[in-house]
Amino acid sequence: MSNSTIQSQGRAELALKYFPYIQPQSAWLKLKSLLLEDPSLQHLATLRRRTFLPAEVNIIYQHLGQP
Repeated sequence: MSNSTIQSQGRAELALKYFPYIQPQSAWLKLKSLLLEDPSLQHLATLRRRTFLPAEVNIIYQHLGQP
């Protein structure tokens, strides 16, 4: 998928795509733990903003696969 088709996403919104059957906060915590396990994604887990930029979503998709 190219960067032009990937949009910014809220962290809970993205987490719910990976874990659709749990509450948004729990989904974010699970996604955050996956991000922290990968040294190249750790910085994304500690961002202060609640939205991932398209380039960041693309990086997550490349490492974790598309949900």
